[in-house]
Amino acid sequence: MAYSFPEESWHEIERWCRRRIFVGNCYAVCPTIMIRRFPKVRSLELKGKPHFADYNLVPEGWGGYAYPWITAMAGAYPWLEEIRLKRMVITDEDLELISRSFKYFKILALHSCEGFSTDGLAAIAASCSFCNTSAEAKPGLDCAEVG
Repeated sequence: MAYSFPEESWHEIERWCRRRIFVGNCYAVCPTIMIRRFPKVRSLELKGKPHFADYNLVPEGWGGYAYPWITAMAGAYPWLEEIRLKRMVITDEDLELISRSFKYFKILALHSCEGFSTDGLAAIAASCSFCNTSAEAKPGLDCAEVG
């Protein structure tokens, strides 16, 4: 596909200037492609399972794993400040990797996520001095804002 010069210039400008990324389906793009396309991201919002997963209409273990995204970003975005996950499976080990990998990390928002415990949130709170953590989980898990 050929681009005109203005389109190519805009493409390059956007590549280096974009700081916030929204991925509406974690399977729609590969993390490495996103990292190559946008090397200076500071904030990522990522959605996993479809909306009907909120009503237990998605089989157990279906997917929506945060691990591939977090491991890819850990090496590529040391300056990442914000991660917002929705309907993703994120483990305590994933949260510990976040706490070790991002020096300037400030915001972690987990909306309808599963697979983690307060131990993972404690790792974030202990390692990220400027972090504001918010978890909105499924009923049965007591969540608090850790600041």
